[in-house]
Amino acid sequence: VVTADFPLKNPCLQTCANTDITAEILQKCVDRCAKNAGSCCGNRLDGDEWTSSNYLSCANGCEIAYYRSTVSQCKADCYVGNKANCMYKHPNIAKTFGKCYHCSCGEETKSYECNRGCDEAANLPEYYQYVEPEEAVCDQDDVPRFLFAGQSNMEGWSGEALEGSFRSIIRIINRNAPKQKITRKLISHLNQIEGSSEQTSINESRMLLFIRKYLKKNKMFSDHPTSTCSYTIPGAKKLDCERPVSATACGGHYEGYGPELMFGHVFPRKDSCLKGKPISIAKVAVGGTELYKNWMKENKDENLNYWDALVDVIRGGKGSVEGFVWFQGENDSFHAWNRENYLDHLTQFIADVRQEIYDNTPFKYGTFKMRFNSPADVPVVICELGHWIAQKDTTVIEAQRAFVENDPKALLVPTGAGPEESKKMSKFYHYDAASQLIIGNRVAKAMAFLLNQ
Repeated sequence: VVTADFPLKNPCLQTCANTDITAEILQKCVDRCAKNAGSCCGNRLDGDEWTSSNYLSCANGCEIAYYRSTVSQCKADCYVGNKANCMYKHPNIAKTFGKCYHCSCGEETKSYECNRGCDEAANLPEYYQYVEPEEAVCDQDDVPRFLFAGQSNMEGWSGEALEGSFRSIIRIINRNAPKQKITRKLISHLNQIEGSSEQTSINESRMLLFIRKYLKKNKMFSDHPTSTCSYTIPGAKKLDCERPVSATACGGHYEGYGPELMFGHVFPRKDSCLKGKPISIAKVAVGGTELYKNWMKENKDENLNYWDALVDVIRGGKGSVEGFVWFQGENDSFHAWNRENYLDHLTQFIADVRQEIYDNTPFKYGTFKMRFNSPADVPVVICELGHWIAQKDTTVIEAQRAFVENDPKALLVPTGAGPEESKKMSKFYHYDAASQLIIGNRVAKAMAFLLNQ
């Protein structure tokens, strides 16, 4: 990750110019691939497939076709993609194609399959409607936004501990069965996840069932109708555009989710001044980062510092940022100087972020800020480091707790680091699909509480 393209001249957070392909639309073409071309590689957007072998699959060709206007453009992309090594990044598709493993059916993809997907897509009306986005003035939706930032657990690697876990969890929770039977099935599934134990599986199953009303299958497997998100990766030439919140919309490699998924579903239903309103989550996250080196304003001119990216997202919101969520600290826990100074660094960093949000909030009546009387009024939610790092060192966790204890407009969201066995969650370093749902719900609850103040 580099920072050469930040700060931007005119940053703007706005709706994506084209609607992303859905799993349902892709499946129509994938079915044609199976029937007419004998291709067994499945739909990567619903969790059935995440890679092909050596060459792009027929299903990959279908997906590329959605983001092009002609068959010839699609086939040209297939040629480039087939020449690539393990990963192929299409210029119009957020999620990278993987090619270094086998399809789940066990068969290797053929060199012509991607082209065949381009041809099959031409028989379906939803494809080849793509319009290349043009550089224009900032045409922005007037919605409240929340800045989410941090390292890998803010990026969101929900499927890393067990691929396909999210869909399994949602299906189990939505079964028409007695609660005890659902609980047993849920615990059995959670026990299969890397980093789980019998106790953490019991805990997570209880916590998930407590928020069951937010986990309806028809909602969680679909794009959210009013909540959107963007995921700006420092080094890009512009801010990411805003797309409907979903389980893959704004997570790591656009393959999973972080706290933004449940926040987008839960926050609009919580009692606050923004209840029932459309919202957007603007995420800036880079894995493996340290607070002082990579994020603090005083080091903004140093290599691999992302302060300017944060500022661009804040300014790109054009005064719409309502609060800040920070999820970071694992890498600081490995170095003595970072650990010992984390509280001071966090205090200064949050003050600088608040000041930037305040400075970019429009004036009202020429005297008071529209939402904040001072920078200290900007609500901040800190996601506590979890079970994995707590086993190694708790210095950063203690600093996080000390910060919120002394800040009336900040709250700490627990993620399983405390001593109570009944509250521990996954000890996998990137959490798991269940714990990210639980954390996202807690972030939504905490932010609503702060706004009510």
